Amino acid sequence: MRLSREGKVIVLITHGVHSNEIGMTQGAMESAYRLATGNTPFDADEVLDDVIVLMVGERRYPGGVPRVLQDNASHSLPMQMGVAYHQVDAPFEAVLDELDGIHYPGVTAPPSSPFVVLDTRENASFAVAIALLGEGADVYRSTENIEVGGFELPVGSFIVDQTARVRNALPALLEKWHATVHGLDDRAGITTVQLHSPRIGLNQSWRSNMDEGWTRFVFDDFGIPFTTLHNADLRGDLSTRFNVIVFANESPTVIKTGLPSPSSPYYTLMAGTFPPEYSGGIGTAGIEALEEFVGQGGTLVALDNAGPLFTEEFDLPVRNALEGLSEDEFFVPTSLLRIEVDNESPIGYGMPAEEAAMFFRSIAYSTWLPPSGDWRRHVVARYPDDKMLLMGWMSGEDTLARRAAVIDAGYRDGRVILIGFRAQHRAQTHGTYKFLFNALLYPDMN
Repeated sequence: MRLSREGKVIVLITHGVHSNEIGMTQGAMESAYRLATGNTPFDADEVLDDVIVLMVGERRYPGGVPRVLQDNASHSLPMQMGVAYHQVDAPFEAVLDELDGIHYPGVTAPPSSPFVVLDTRENASFAVAIALLGEGADVYRSTENIEVGGFELPVGSFIVDQTARVRNALPALLEKWHATVHGLDDRAGITTVQLHSPRIGLNQSWRSNMDEGWTRFVFDDFGIPFTTLHNADLRGDLSTRFNVIVFANESPTVIKTGLPSPSSPYYTLMAGTFPPEYSGGIGTAGIEALEEFVGQGGTLVALDNAGPLFTEEFDLPVRNALEGLSEDEFFVPTSLLRIEVDNESPIGYGMPAEEAAMFFRSIAYSTWLPPSGDWRRHVVARYPDDKMLLMGWMSGEDTLARRAAVIDAGYRDGRVILIGFRAQHRAQTHGTYKFLFNALLYPDMN
């Protein structure tokens, strides 16, 4: 207040909310850096004489958060992107060299070995692997850790046969993606599964779903080819056209019927207001086609609130543990929560043992052993017993404790991947992209 009365302008630079809708996700940090170093097209000192710049790092609510806060209670972009960082709140002494600019990591030169290996811990490796698959390359995923030639890489890393075609394509891909690549003389003795270029379908309802748009953005950003699917496309034998079908976060009733629940305040606004060709949902016919698609070897990926549609319709041994709870019992406005990851399972490949998950009116699953041999289920990520709030606000922690966050549910020859939070939230949560990317390149995909 005192600074405002003195005529100072206070500018808040956040690390998150909508920042990458008007610029790159690193823009907030770069802006702060340029202001601090004077590397600006204007006189930074003159501006800073009258402007107070605040950078939002850790955001906490010691006195509680009002219930009206429903969007982003956490702005920690580094944490969303899986970047280790430490917030400095007090001056300190250190021997430092001033940077003359922002330097990108160097490009790894392709080795001349018969095979190359891409580290599955890097999101960029998925982009390179998918691009090479599109070029017809022989790409494999290791199903064990790799310890060869002085380097060690985790299970799920990509091994590529370096043919003449790959030698031609790889330099430009490494220049674009800055992925780390290692040489490998022989893959004999390493347990692998060969991959095939995935045929991906992304469901798009007629109800202007923002999360579907962000999923398209991420796919486009990483060069992942896909086909947009509408209601009429989810009919017949889907396995002849697709290996993977993805449903972004959306209300189950909207996906199935095209309308929210009759109890929703939006129901009367939406009912009967659209032309017939832009109305309705996937319907019972779509559900049946998807169940058969999974049974024949397909992978169905359901993000966040889309998941309960398929747990109910397919009778999976999984249920939403938060269904029916009031905000007095459980309340988490968009916040970052700690999850524990099984990174030796295919959907967890490349992930650290713990990661931050963006919880945005999301899902947590309870699960049990399937009663029949048709269904198999594996909990890939779970919420810990306690201390799960990393950034933001949370009440009702006990309700979420030990619940599943990501589930790999096998059914007959295929599987349903349930990711109960925003793994690709607004193209910011790079730290959890791999849950989605691993589903696209599952190592036993037909």
